Amino acid sequence: MLVVEQRGPVRWLRLDRPERRNALTVELVSRLGDAVLDAGSDPEVRAIALTGSPPAFCAGGDLADLGRVAERGALAVSDMVYGRFHRLVRALADVPVPVVAAVGGPALGAGLDLALSCDLRIATSEAVFASSWISVGLVPGMGGAHLLSRAVGSTRAAEMVLMGGQVDAARALDWGLVNEVVEGTEALEARVDEVGRHLATLSAPAVERSKASLRRVLADGFAAELSIMGATQGALLTSEAFRAATERFRR
Repeated sequence: MLVVEQRGPVRWLRLDRPERRNALTVELVSRLGDAVLDAGSDPEVRAIALTGSPPAFCAGGDLADLGRVAERGALAVSDMVYGRFHRLVRALADVPVPVVAAVGGPALGAGLDLALSCDLRIATSEAVFASSWISVGLVPGMGGAHLLSRAVGSTRAAEMVLMGGQVDAARALDWGLVNEVVEGTEALEARVDEVGRHLATLSAPAVERSKASLRRVLADGFAAELSIMGATQGALLTSEAFRAATERFRR
């Protein structure tokens, strides 16, 4: 479910559930968090690349898996959000090396939040982005509303979060949601490797402290946002509205 590969100074972490469009299970999120922390402790790693096996970057949370957790009640859901998903978000923020999201397809719901949690985002022209949580009666549980507002401004963030519509790669670049757009998966991986090699030529302490400085800007209010989202998601995931919206995924 998670493929780890070292390419020179870049540690590639690949979500590998193509049959489920790399949807996040609780187990996959745990493994990904462990892999991020492991990469951060390796002095040979100067950048982390986070991607998904085609055809998607990440289609969001695995609703069948989340539904099974929800059957255990709101407290179990809140513990899962705090203990697993929020641990991953914090790991991506705290790891000392830059994390590059290599987005070669849809990044939806939790997949968008995951990409937003990275330091840089490079996409192919086929990539699309959507805060699709609202379509299944949920909120951006990994802090996506906060991160989106920081990335694209409150007006555009409100459009994405409240309407749930898709943003294509060209518009994502125009809005500042991604740093670059390239053509095709091969070009995407080559460009991310190039970025990683460039980062490896720079002072490691300076890169680490620069990332920390950027993260302090994002941190204002973010911890409180995650706490609120954990409790809120616990209630919403156990609601009849969520059950009705995701019934087709339970079969």
